[in-house]
Formats: sequence, C-alpha cells, structure tokens
Amino acid sequence: MKLILLRHPETIANSKKVYIGQTESKYTDRGRDQFDKIVNNFDYDVDCIYTSPMTRCKIIAKSISEKIDTKLDIVENINELNFGIFENKNYKQVEKLYPNEWRNWIVDYINYAIPEGESLRDLYTRVEEFLNILKKKDGKYLLVTHGGVIQTIIALLLDLDIDDRWHFKVSEGALVEIDYIDDYGVLKNLINY
Repeated sequence: MKLILLRHPETIANSKKVYIGQTESKYTDRGRDQFDKIVNNFDYDVDCIYTSPMTRCKIIAKSISEKIDTKLDIVENINELNFGIFENKNYKQVEKLYPNEWRNWIVDYINYAIPEGESLRDLYTRVEEFLNILKKKDGKYLLVTHGGVIQTIIALLLDLDIDDRWHFKVSEGALVEIDYIDDYGVLKNLINY
C-alpha cells in the first residue's frame, strides 16, 4: 500500500493559532496560494482519494479528483480531533475560560476527553480503524486530512508510540508519502508547499 497524505492549506484559524478541529475555517491568502501549487503540481496516480468531511479538505480533494479523474470518498474517520469546548479558542483563552478542563488535558492529553469533544485516544482509534480497512487493500491512496490525523497515521504506520506523533511537524499544505509493505512502514517524503 502506498499512502499520500495531504494536509489542507492554511486557514484563517490556523493563522490565529486557535483550536479548530471540527470547526470550519476559510483559507488565508497563503492558503489559496498553497492550494494552487498543490493542485497544479499534483502528479500522483492513485486508486482513490479519501477526504475529511471538513470543507478545508473537501475543496482541495475535489479539485485534485477532477484533475486526475479519480474517485473521491468522504471519510468521517479522518476528520480532525474534536476539541469540544476548546474549539475556536487559543490556549490562553482555554486556560482562562476552562482552567480545570485545561489542567486535566495537559496532565493526560492522550486519555482526557475534552467536554463536548474527544480524547487523542479516540482520534487514534478511529484513524486506526480506517487504516486497517486500507491495509487489506493493495493500492495507492491520497488522504486529504489534518495535521493531527497525519501525525497519528505516521505514528501508526511506522509502529511508533502515540506520544511519538509530536516528533513530526506537518505544516499546512504538507504532503507526506508512506509506503507500507508487509506490515512495515517507510516514510519516503515530506514536502511543504
């Protein structure tokens, strides 16, 4: 299996450094430039494109799908972490508005489910469920998704601990290539646009 992982271009919320896991946010000017570069330079042959249901992912996935004439499927499992009550706030706002929840999350960010949201373990589990489906197929796939999901996929396919996901910086508009053969993942490339 070959995976090409594409993080959506920069959004307004990204530029403001707020948590927007499952909140919609439009592209910045930089994001629109990244969009054009990614679509114009996309030169991979893939069997299917899978995208997060968030608009920031769907619109670039649709453009690539049309360019290379490939099927596009929306997959809930590769949506970003649901930050619940932290959504659309930066860490200083969260710390001030929700001091107990912030402290609980900092102490155990892997297992603590943010109120009205989910835990990192929840994200990890749903992403792994989708990867297990793909592993049964032998193909080439483009996944258009989010930074947290891509970090999780890298950790899962390279057989790393959940905590090791922080060793990978996946910028907005980044493209990651992973080959996965005989239960062995190889990170082949990471391109930032």
